Amino acid sequence: MGFLVGVLALMALALCAANYYTGEQQRLAAAGDARGALEASRLALRLDPFDTDALEAQALTLQQQRRYEEAAAALREAIERDPNNYLPYLLLGNLQLAMEDPDAAVESYRDVLELNPKATSASIYLAQTLIGQGGLREAKEEYLKLEKEGRISYEALYNLGRIEVRTGEAEKGLKDIKSARRQARSDLEELRGPLRNQRLALLRSMDLAVADAMVVAGRESRAREILADSPSEQAPSLLQLLDSDPDAYREQVVNSDIY
Repeated sequence: MGFLVGVLALMALALCAANYYTGEQQRLAAAGDARGALEASRLALRLDPFDTDALEAQALTLQQQRRYEEAAAALREAIERDPNNYLPYLLLGNLQLAMEDPDAAVESYRDVLELNPKATSASIYLAQTLIGQGGLREAKEEYLKLEKEGRISYEALYNLGRIEVRTGEAEKGLKDIKSARRQARSDLEELRGPLRNQRLALLRSMDLAVADAMVVAGRESRAREILADSPSEQAPSLLQLLDSDPDAYREQVVNSDIY
């Protein structure tokens, strides 16, 4: 009995030490000491061979150093240790995007959603990746699930609206783009500095998207008013195209990419 108690005590100490080194890894990584962070994570893994947090942290540090293959190996080891934990799959999907392998990223995001269908970030990343691959209708389905469940962000709603405009639902797309724009404006006054500038740039893009949707929906007069009032550098050329060839404008919108 004494031997067993001793073993359990040693295991508890090892776990405490592993947690300490995992915390050190996070602290060193935040301080910019990538080398120290990696060493701390290695110590944590030696002390707790079942830990996945240290592997995930190690992968993030390696990714920051562009050591992508090593980062992927760490995440795959985390998946082997705990195959029911969806977070390593999510991190692996993000890493695969950085490695310019969107097909693999799509599979990883689908793995996340199989384990946790309510993982909103995985649904959004999946939809964004599908957009980049030209899979607008598949991306649309992902966004519609989020919208139905009340989990859609205004950025995702904006993307959904633009997809709808390009897939034969211009009026529905216009409604969703306008709704996304209202949400984006709702906390504008609370933002300062670069965040405010980024939001203003997004709102200008949304204004152009509203005009695009109106043109596709055949509401050209209102689209002209929006473009005439827009401060965007693109607005004058779009207005000129609308005045000279509305059909060409409409075709340009329907066939354009979403970024």
